[in-house]
Amino acid sequence: MVSGPNDLYSRPLPGYITLLAEFFRVGLGLPFHPYLRQALRRLNVAPMQLNSNAYRILISYFVLWTKNYTSELSFRAFQNLYRMKTALPSIGSYYFQGYQGTFITGCPDSDKNYKHLWFFAAGRWLHGRLPYDEVTPWERVPITFRRGYVWTQGLYTDARNLERIEKLHEKADPERNQNRLLSVRHPHPITLMTDQE
Repeated sequence: MVSGPNDLYSRPLPGYITLLAEFFRVGLGLPFHPYLRQALRRLNVAPMQLNSNAYRILISYFVLWTKNYTSELSFRAFQNLYRMKTALPSIGSYYFQGYQGTFITGCPDSDKNYKHLWFFAAGRWLHGRLPYDEVTPWERVPITFRRGYVWTQGLYTDARNLERIEKLHEKADPERNQNRLLSVRHPHPITLMTDQE
C-alpha cells in the first residue's frame, strides 16, 4: 500500500508494517525468513527500524555461518561480533557496529538516504506460514516501533561458538564480502537458537 502525505513510516496503519524497496535489493524476501523474524524479535525492533546495512550484515552473517557450519545459527554468536547502536539523530532507528572492526565487508560507507521510498505492507506472511492463531508471538514479525535492545559488549556464548567466530574472522575479506554472500541462495532454512546455549 502506498503511503499518503500524512502517513509516518514510524506509525504504520493497524495490521501493517513499514518496508523499503531497498530492503529487497539487499536480500530481504517475503515471507520473512525465520532467522530474520527471530532476529527482529530479539532486537525488539520493527523491520523499518534497522537500516539497509543492518540487513546486509544480518543476511550475510546467516549465509556465512550456514555455509561453514551445519549447526543452528546462534544469535549470541552474532552479538559477539556486532552491537546495535542508535542512529542519531533518528531516535528509534538502529545500525550495527563491529566490536573488532568490520566483520562483514563491502557495505556502503554512507547509507543516509535509505528511508526514501517506504510503503506499508500486510499479509499472512507477517506471521509465518501457519495460521495466525497457531503462531507464537516469537514467530511474528514485530509491527510497532519500540526501543531496541541495545547491548554494549559481547554477550556470553559457549567456547565452541567463540571458536567458530574466530575461524570466520580469519576468513579472507572476499569470503566475508556482503556482495559475494548476498549472491548466494542458501537452500537450508536454519533458524536461530531460541533458548540458552
